[in-house]
Amino acid sequence: MAENAGIDWARWLRPGDHIVCSHLTSEPVALLQSLAACAALPSPLTLNLGTPQTMAALDLPAGCQLITLGGMGSGGALAAQRPVQMSTLPYSRAGTVYQDGTARCDVVLVSLSRDEDGRLYLGAAHGPAVAAARIARHVIAQVSPHAPSVLGGQWPDDIPLTAILETAQTPPVTPFDGLPGAVEQAIARHVVDLVPEGACLQVGIGTLPSAVLSQLTAHRHLGIHSGMISDSLYALVTCGAADHSRKRLDPGVAVTGSVMGTLDLYRACHRNPRVQLREPAYTHAAAVIAAQPDFFSLNSALEIDLLGNVNAETVPGVDGRWRYVGGIGGLADFMRGAIHAPRGQSVLALASRTPRGRARIVARLSGPCTVAAMDTDRVVTEHGVARLRSANVDARVRQMLAIADPQDRPALTEDARALGLI
Repeated sequence: MAENAGIDWARWLRPGDHIVCSHLTSEPVALLQSLAACAALPSPLTLNLGTPQTMAALDLPAGCQLITLGGMGSGGALAAQRPVQMSTLPYSRAGTVYQDGTARCDVVLVSLSRDEDGRLYLGAAHGPAVAAARIARHVIAQVSPHAPSVLGGQWPDDIPLTAILETAQTPPVTPFDGLPGAVEQAIARHVVDLVPEGACLQVGIGTLPSAVLSQLTAHRHLGIHSGMISDSLYALVTCGAADHSRKRLDPGVAVTGSVMGTLDLYRACHRNPRVQLREPAYTHAAAVIAAQPDFFSLNSALEIDLLGNVNAETVPGVDGRWRYVGGIGGLADFMRGAIHAPRGQSVLALASRTPRGRARIVARLSGPCTVAAMDTDRVVTEHGVARLRSANVDARVRQMLAIADPQDRPALTEDARALGLI
């Protein structure tokens, strides 16, 4: 193991290398900045950034091909300024593709934390980098004592580090989502009515999920098994609503793939025995999700058609081209797993229109189908709940029309008739 003030990239990289980075709140920002500053970087290189949270990769030379898991995080912003390849990999397979040999990895860049005992951890987020590191030629780490050390994310002792860059960087802080408006509050009320006592929650980040979570404080015995934990989700632990006592797997523990929020949240999760990081093949595994009674999956989408097909990836640009602002991520994993759990529910919550007045309940998707109608359970807007599981075509269309914006319903009805749906 070599400890360096900087990284001699020419020593460790070869032209044509495929590089995998840790991501989310464990994005190796200092290493990416070091790469960008290298005057003699081998070329070409391919960097899989996963879901980046910063624009650190923007300054990498043109000989570096970037890959992201869609437009989530800063992926969309990067794609607006330089070529980025969008992965269509569901998050549950993000690590297993390296284990089964279907994806290549030569070098791994990771952001690690060092706790008070000197032990190395994955910081605030797990991800596919550990699986990739097991087949990589080199693993290069940035290490900070200021990042949280979340239990379950210990760096494996059997994976050596080729080089270390010491840094004082902390994980990216997620900005405050803002106060929910009247539409978000109305949607939240419909969603909260669906959440039973003792539900095991998977919730994303944003104003709408925060509005829902703020109305769950009177619930009891909730559990957490989620791709990420935000301040709003962790608040259910501190107020006593979530004790994880009814989870069939990991009772008493909040399981997550990433801690994403404020410095207060990072401090609360540091070496906290009631919070554990797990790899994508566990957090997003259908069998694990389906084993949790009353699993409640809450996500959103960009648009949903009258049958329940879901686009969570792109919006149309002014030139008609798809613009990636979202991605597949773990959406399909959680939606499918939830409906197989005992009394499980999968909810997609979204406003019936965008802030600019564009309909989000549509006759035909304007972008890719991220999740097929057969996997859609419940759809919630400010106008109510559409229960699509096991519904026939006519029932699906009529329920979706009922939760569309009233001004959009006449045209949508005509479109449905023209398509032969009703």
